[in-house]
Amino acid sequence: MKNKAKIIMGIVIALVFVAAVGAILFKKFAPSYTQRTMEEQYKDLAKDETLICLDGFPLEEKGKIIGDTMYLPLDTVIDKMNERFYWDKKEQVLSFVSPVRGLMTVAPNTTTYTVGKENKEMTDQILYVDGDTMYISVPFYDEMTQEKSTLKWASKGEAPNRVILNADFESTHMEAKLSEKTRLRVGSNKKYDYLLELKKDQKVIVDTQSQAENDYQKVFTTDGIEGYVPAEFLSGQTETAWKRQSEEETFTQKGIGTTVCLGWHQMTQTVGAAELESKVAVAGSLNVVSPTWFALNDNKGNFSSLASEEYVTAAHAKGLKVWGLINDFDKNISLKRILGRTSTRSRLINNLVSTAMRYKLDGINIDFEKIKSDVAPAYLEFLRELTLVCHANDITVTVDDYLPTDATAYYDWKEQGKVADYVIFMAYDEHYAGSKESGSVSSLPFVENGVDKGLQYIPAERTVVALPFYTRLWKEVKSGDGVAVTSSAYGMSSAESVLQSNSATPKWDEETSQYYAEFKADGAKYKIWLEEETSLSKKMETVMAKNVAGIAFWKLGFERMATWTTIEKYVK
Repeated sequence: MKNKAKIIMGIVIALVFVAAVGAILFKKFAPSYTQRTMEEQYKDLAKDETLICLDGFPLEEKGKIIGDTMYLPLDTVIDKMNERFYWDKKEQVLSFVSPVRGLMTVAPNTTTYTVGKENKEMTDQILYVDGDTMYISVPFYDEMTQEKSTLKWASKGEAPNRVILNADFESTHMEAKLSEKTRLRVGSNKKYDYLLELKKDQKVIVDTQSQAENDYQKVFTTDGIEGYVPAEFLSGQTETAWKRQSEEETFTQKGIGTTVCLGWHQMTQTVGAAELESKVAVAGSLNVVSPTWFALNDNKGNFSSLASEEYVTAAHAKGLKVWGLINDFDKNISLKRILGRTSTRSRLINNLVSTAMRYKLDGINIDFEKIKSDVAPAYLEFLRELTLVCHANDITVTVDDYLPTDATAYYDWKEQGKVADYVIFMAYDEHYAGSKESGSVSSLPFVENGVDKGLQYIPAERTVVALPFYTRLWKEVKSGDGVAVTSSAYGMSSAESVLQSNSATPKWDEETSQYYAEFKADGAKYKIWLEEETSLSKKMETVMAKNVAGIAFWKLGFERMATWTTIEKYVK
């Protein structure tokens, strides 16, 4: 009897031990069956805040809820969603340019906005100010961008509050389908609570910025909820781009219908037909002349003018189009003030277009070379608004740019290429007046590399490459432990005259694809990389092989008769 009791006791102890071990193992290896509520998961989100899920991923920035309307921070909209919203803080005007619908403007604390001269009404206030933050209503954002956002409301059982929208239709993201039904967990293993039950074949967005951990991968549901799923359940992963809900509105290019061959005609006074004739008499390939007529001269949107009706009439009689150039070289002006303020920007545009119409110009050439990063957004808005008005009046818009560099990425060449009819890359000033070392103005590698980079942003059919008719004679004088460097610009014939006067013989330099010469005089060493027909031919051959829209030259009068014979080989 005692033995039987001992056996039973042993069995009980063994069962208790097994149960205890099982409980420990279960606790260690079993998944969590606890579902965390969305309210608990997003408890830090205030009741009047909304998550912003942009292109599949939640942003750190939060939106605002006012009444029955969701709002987005305007800075976030401009920086991350659509740069065509432009906020004039000084005059409190928000502008948005649609190539199809026109210029739309709105001020804070109103439900009304303007399209051209027509007023339109929204149901709720469009712009809302909260402290230092300006918010834009989601319905107005959708109206401007023609993309419908998806809204989720906690009050309707769809917590958390969130606005889901797409803005980047070019970059790709990683999508996958779930091969099995699973649970979306709050952490990277099965011990974490779960948020949602996910179905087999449900689509998720894979966070490729994070590595799988404990065989769990971070993902996002298509409506913006973040969590983790077993990596093995992610099947059919594909790189894909978001699709637009409506066709993108674009600026139609107002081109000239043939290869552009432009020559800039520098002027310091008003001239007529005779001066034009002297510059273009042998320029058989030239089809566009750009006289440097206009210059910003105050901060109110005004400019000086050297325009001549006689000049335009003579140019048209020769079959030349005339694109009047305006520059920003006056040291006393502020581009930030002129372009940043809605009133002065509008005045400048209206003045330019009315002047172009008065003189029957075919186009306007914008040569603003003092753009800084803080002016760039206003400059781009100026180009958008100018193009709208110019195209409505059958006027071509062209923009002059230096060759792209990483330091000047704020120029946003991609946007320029969508707006302007032609972007003209000035493929010179590799070494410029004020350079601390002597060098070529426009070596072949400099030109080719710069143009290749430009074509990454701007379509070839909108790209014109400008080449120099000039060079620089560099003077090097010993100064202490170093060398003082100065230079002067020379046209083709005058540069060769300098070499002849100093008995200097140029030799071909393979590195630059130019003739190079040097000589000593007056205790100084002189260096020059010539621009002439051979070097120009090398550059034109390289550039035109890239199927660009054309070429331009600075400046008329610096070339010689033989130069146009060379140009005609590439532009007919």
